[in-house]
Amino acid sequence: MHLYNARMSLIEYQRTILHDPVRNRAFADALKKLIVSGKTTVADIGAGTGYLSFLARKLGAKECHLYEVSELSDVSRALAKENSITGLHFVHRHSTQIVNSPNVDLVISETFGNFALEESIIGNLNDARRFLKPGGNIMPMNLRQFVAPVVTDRIQKTIDTWSSIEGDLKWTKARETGLNNMYVKDIRPEDLLKDGIKEWDSIDFTKHNKEIRHAKVEWTTHNSPLTIHHPPSTIQGFALWWESDLAPNITLSTSPFEKPTHWQQIYLPLLEPLSVKSNETLELTLDVDSRYDVRINVAWKTSAKDKQGKIVKSESQDMRKGFLS
Repeated sequence: MHLYNARMSLIEYQRTILHDPVRNRAFADALKKLIVSGKTTVADIGAGTGYLSFLARKLGAKECHLYEVSELSDVSRALAKENSITGLHFVHRHSTQIVNSPNVDLVISETFGNFALEESIIGNLNDARRFLKPGGNIMPMNLRQFVAPVVTDRIQKTIDTWSSIEGDLKWTKARETGLNNMYVKDIRPEDLLKDGIKEWDSIDFTKHNKEIRHAKVEWTTHNSPLTIHHPPSTIQGFALWWESDLAPNITLSTSPFEKPTHWQQIYLPLLEPLSVKSNETLELTLDVDSRYDVRINVAWKTSAKDKQGKIVKSESQDMRKGFLS
């Protein structure tokens, strides 16, 4: 289940991403840097409507191979014909299923999600490196993921609404299930802990990468509350976002501090707000599984530790407890 388009038709999702000028401009600028007119051959992994391959051909790419497992492959063929774009080879299969694929100069794959790994981009690009000629390029080049504590209750109030349901009923299990999910939200800079942004993951797509990721992040107070703007010192959840270098000096970001894109930020809620006192350490551990057969699972544990390192408060959440099929 994709966090963004689980309830969208394929074409509506494509319309949404293609109506994002920040995304489109970044990819267009990156293609301009990486394509040598009349020479560069391209493999487009998860091609969708074919937009990136269409841009590549307009920029002079010699030919493009479009790998798309969904029905959008047929839409892409029709769009290419409508726009008189030639030099395209349509493959209506997932790229990992292809044997003896032609080698190319450039692999491109825009399989990012709001949570960057939810569309299996690591597995896609681990496999797609076999498509490259020696010295070929991969776009995107890398991925950096960030996290920051959320100290306002603005977002939490929109998802933790069980106690306000009419009827004098208890909703403990439903509430717990709901809060074991991550949410796509527009997060504002003022929602975040001041100076609390941490990089929790960095991936180089030119190399083989593990699809199961683990990280531990800490925020330590020194003789003052962790949250100075929203006393008492209370953490409501965590915000996550990403940035990626598509080509040298071309960076695409979903940060709440940058121009907005169709991608939003991810909110990891807590089961209960976590107060962190002076001289305590806030610790977050993240375990992420983005293998293709899993699609995405995120588990997170949040702890407050005293200055001796003893856990004084702790919560654990896991999307496997939240997604009900």
